[in-house]
Amino acid sequence: MLRISLTFASEIQILYRNYMKELRIGSLELNQQKQELLLRAPDGTQDRRKLSFREASVLRLLIEAHGEIVENHILLMEFWGTDSVYSLNSLYVFMSRLKQLLALDSSLTIVNARGIGYRLIRSE
Repeated sequence: MLRISLTFASEIQILYRNYMKELRIGSLELNQQKQELLLRAPDGTQDRRKLSFREASVLRLLIEAHGEIVENHILLMEFWGTDSVYSLNSLYVFMSRLKQLLALDSSLTIVNARGIGYRLIRSE
């Protein structure tokens, strides 16, 4: 029984460390703990945008996918708890908002793989 408890405790620590870390891609930095997106412009200015918990979590998932497609079904089940048509429409609106936020960095684009899912692409 002690072994199970130690395994569970280590999994919780890993999840917590992953939640706490800041992710960077392009000139953007995602701070999941503060739920904010930071843009560092070449001239040294910074622009901070507040994100909802869901926005920060979905963006983290897209960043960690490293350009691979994250399927609609996974996004819906993970963040909406259902994959109904109504939730799919909500996902479309939600992703549109994330695309607007990422417009802060012209090298980053969220691409819709129609009917499959989304991926985050970074152009050099």
